[in-house]
Amino acid sequence: MSAMLPEPPVEKADIDRFPVFGTAAFLFAIAVMPGAVSPGMVGAAADSFQLPESRLGIFIAMYFAGFGLVGASAYVWIREVNWRWVCAVGIGLMGLSFIALALTENYTAMLMLMFLNGCGAAMFGSPSITVLGDISRPEQGFSTMIIFSVVGAAILLALFPFVTQLAGFAGVVYVMAGTTLACLLLIPWMPVNSRKRHDSPQQEATSDTVTRRVDKSHVTQPLSAHVVMVLFTMGFIGMWAFYERVAHYAELSDTATGNALAIGTLFGTIGAPLAAFLRRRIPMYYCYAFSILCIVLTLLMLDLISLTNWIYLLLACSFQFWINAGFCLIMALIAEVDKVGRYVAMIPASESLGSFVGPIVTGIALELSGVTAMVIATVAAFVIGAGIFAYVDRKDRARARIVAD
Repeated sequence: MSAMLPEPPVEKADIDRFPVFGTAAFLFAIAVMPGAVSPGMVGAAADSFQLPESRLGIFIAMYFAGFGLVGASAYVWIREVNWRWVCAVGIGLMGLSFIALALTENYTAMLMLMFLNGCGAAMFGSPSITVLGDISRPEQGFSTMIIFSVVGAAILLALFPFVTQLAGFAGVVYVMAGTTLACLLLIPWMPVNSRKRHDSPQQEATSDTVTRRVDKSHVTQPLSAHVVMVLFTMGFIGMWAFYERVAHYAELSDTATGNALAIGTLFGTIGAPLAAFLRRRIPMYYCYAFSILCIVLTLLMLDLISLTNWIYLLLACSFQFWINAGFCLIMALIAEVDKVGRYVAMIPASESLGSFVGPIVTGIALELSGVTAMVIATVAAFVIGAGIFAYVDRKDRARARIVAD
């Protein structure tokens, strides 16, 4: 048991070094990779097992169910455990569940394995995202993580069509297993634990009335920001999981579709660093509102215009660009309003809740009513989330002015 106890937390200077937060960024990118490459996994499963869209939605949603269950519990244990041990166990569980997934064709067993896969992913995803929230400039860490995630997803999405032709769905998950288990080599660069930045002594020395108001906001503000993440991931994963199906219904070639998904995903890397740059110069809620506007316009064009290979490619690029900008801004908002250093660890939970619901809702909408219904449901989630984001960010700015006064 003594081996499982955390060593003394590392200092801020160590957390801010790139080998440390870069490792955390890469590990979280791998933890969320099944969601990022869900079009390829869903397409391979559809071709190999002839599953309807509703079952495909449940299949990918089970990963997010496990991811969310363990991620939600991170609030309790994230500052109490040795992160290296927890990450090692989580990586092993995720990798082995991928291998087992390749060896079965039973749908119920596949669902159970995807659930375990998500549990393992959250075990090393929660410490990794906490490291990124603890550094001096969280948006830099989140931007780095998104770049790793997007580049990795682009490479895998480009490979999946060829792997599927050679080895089917089993080949796809074997690739995922190897990628995951290789992350065990990065464990030595993970900190054993960390400490959250706190407000300055001047900010802590407020009147009793202001203190009670701030203390209450320590709970309501992070939870409201997590609601934004739930709605955002519900819209993103719900749409992205079936992005390949939209091309299929438009009778675009499989090769062109795979290339469009890979290129669009890779192009999206620009969105995160741009958002990180702008949020220091423009109020975040302005940046986020503009990102959501561009996402909504992209989805409307995906439904309303006649798709060709080139148009599909351009829309995939636009969608991923603004999605990554939105992710960076939401994570930065959660880190900004998290004053106790535990709510950032729950990002996997909020992501997975939205990602669990999203594919089920959009899969049913697509199966029963077509692409238009799926787009409407997705747009509604994005727009509602944008309103909540503006409320949280503006309230946090007002809180900062109250504490400063």
